[in-house]
Amino acid sequence: MRLRSAAICLVTFAALAVPVGGNLLVSDARAQSQGDWIDVHFHLIADKGDLEGFDEAARAALQIMDAERMRTIIVMSPPRPNENFDIESLAEIARKYGPRIVMFGGGGTLNPMLQEAGKSPEVAEEVRRRFEETAQRIIASGAKGFGEITAHHVSLSPSHGYESVPADHPLLLLLADIAAQHDVPIDLHFDPVPADVDKPANLSSPRNPAVLKENIKGFERLLAHNRKTKIIWAHAGADPVGHFTPGLVRELLGRHPNLALSIRPTGPFPGAMVPLKGAINDDWIAVLRDFPDRFVIGSDNFVVAARYTGADAPRIFASRAEIQRRGIRRLLSHLPADLARRIGYENAERLYRLKR
Repeated sequence: MRLRSAAICLVTFAALAVPVGGNLLVSDARAQSQGDWIDVHFHLIADKGDLEGFDEAARAALQIMDAERMRTIIVMSPPRPNENFDIESLAEIARKYGPRIVMFGGGGTLNPMLQEAGKSPEVAEEVRRRFEETAQRIIASGAKGFGEITAHHVSLSPSHGYESVPADHPLLLLLADIAAQHDVPIDLHFDPVPADVDKPANLSSPRNPAVLKENIKGFERLLAHNRKTKIIWAHAGADPVGHFTPGLVRELLGRHPNLALSIRPTGPFPGAMVPLKGAINDDWIAVLRDFPDRFVIGSDNFVVAARYTGADAPRIFASRAEIQRRGIRRLLSHLPADLARRIGYENAERLYRLKR
């Protein structure tokens, strides 16, 4: 079954493995001339409790950082539907390798609680209390924010989960208040759906529902709930559903001053910010220019420990990491120097309160 899942996922991302050359991408040397960058969305993967495995992954990440001139990475658990590794596995990494490696928490603890509670609009007081205690404990452990949390996460293969809760669910509103209390961001995975639509043909995983439900109104209610809450909307620029567009982003940025986005620029889907072939998307570049203080870089890169025994998806995603980093280098080299600095690292230093 694992081999079958891997094969399906490899087909999904096959386009990411195509060779890149000619005039389609600028040279890495030119791209690097725009300077350093910070990656605010990075995953270290090992089995829960395997501290040696996490340390191995962290050391491999540091080598990538040196090669890429990355100042800092923010590591977090992916948004798990069931309890998995979280701060208990990452806190020692952050202590040992900080400030170059910074930790977020909640993907393996808060997110499973949210997904379970999201099956009902009512939240029991005990569930609410446990959620709040867990969130406060995450911050007390040294986490600089909450993530990766999801309100809507489509499945890209049978080994890749589908998750959906209303973005204005009471537990997400509670998390927004806790994040505002501590002045830390929430890293939110949110695949937008402006109106009910049939499942797109490219989302063939059986985990996805036949109809994707409208979710923008709830997202806007979350954003408006507490204007002190910094919501970082993850994965701008690589949209598997087809609705995470420059036009929608422009509208929401105009209405919600506490919204920012992290950029994952390259993907095999139409409307990518940095396509695998052809020119960089001018509509996306226009939004970056018009909202220069509202974007950061979040590659969604995975580094997986050699002895990891879990699902196939992390290794598949790790295999495309260099393609994503190349897209980031290409994007930064395409921007004016001042805008490349803002998006590359200055916005992240401000929004995430990072100090070198």
